[in-house]
Amino acid sequence: MTNEGAWNRRVGWLSMAVGIGTGLIMGMWSFDGPMPVPAWLGEYGSVARRLARLGHIAFLGLGILDVLLAREVPRLALSAAMRRTASVAMIVGNALLPPALFAAAAWRPCKYLLPLPATAVFVAVVLTAWGVWGAKDGDD
Repeated sequence: MTNEGAWNRRVGWLSMAVGIGTGLIMGMWSFDGPMPVPAWLGEYGSVARRLARLGHIAFLGLGILDVLLAREVPRLALSAAMRRTASVAMIVGNALLPPALFAAAAWRPCKYLLPLPATAVFVAVVLTAWGVWGAKDGDD
């Protein structure tokens, strides 16, 4: 792999590790686990608890997307600046969206932060899709 995408690969794998770690912690109180549910999370169907679960799975899902993007970046039919934009946008989204979800679970006004990293992920995926679509046959 070239240097392009190297940080996406690192951030992606770290994100997946954190996602599994948060799942291990959350599993301690799930399904009548050995620990009580933290009071700030509330009951199973509460918004706070849903946001926390979404934060956990976002670490995993965005980590996977980051690793996939790392493999694609060098082959995208995009300018160097657009490849870099896709790479950086994915890193920003991956680094900020899951923590923002956990923050919104703990303090509801943080939900207003969510569109920023979500938009970064959207930009990264759209640019990647565009670059893959424009790649010549045989570049796969």
